[in-house]
Amino acid sequence: MGRSIPSFRQLIEIERLNWSEFKKELPSNDRQAFDLIFENATLYTSYLSNACNPIPLDSIIMGTLFHNHKLLSTLDDKEKRKVIDSNLSPDLAFQCNSKTKGEDILFDKTCEKWKDLICALHEEDRELLLNMYSDICRNDGNHSFIYSSKDSKLNSFLYFYFITLLHHQKIIKEIKGET
Repeated sequence: MGRSIPSFRQLIEIERLNWSEFKKELPSNDRQAFDLIFENATLYTSYLSNACNPIPLDSIIMGTLFHNHKLLSTLDDKEKRKVIDSNLSPDLAFQCNSKTKGEDILFDKTCEKWKDLICALHEEDRELLLNMYSDICRNDGNHSFIYSSKDSKLNSFLYFYFITLLHHQKIIKEIKGET
């Protein structure tokens, strides 16, 4: 008898196949970037499987966002470091009192949803992930709308993913020297 529940690694491959039609329509250089999304998530398979998330794509996105954040925060070049430092807080900003109520709510909901992942990570990665959550929830206050506790759980996580992608894109754009 075989296993009735696929491993998280298998779920990543299933999700990749579900998006294959989308991938076919992308230009070739974007296809490589698309593949990296799933490859980056496989780096954290054991941790993400502990998140006990019923929607595999959520975990894949979180794994990839965390990997991007981790890479961006460890670049060595002085100019790149300056750009990153201007966008990322140097300490665990979730302990800071400068957050608004919406930022607190979004941070708390994100931590609650991903508490199993947070607990599964090694201490250094755990601090980095919490720092990412805090930085994203704070995001220099340049949000086009204020997040509130009345927003649904789905909206809160889509909002978190969206502003994380924007945050990473902003850093990457500055590193490339684009205006």
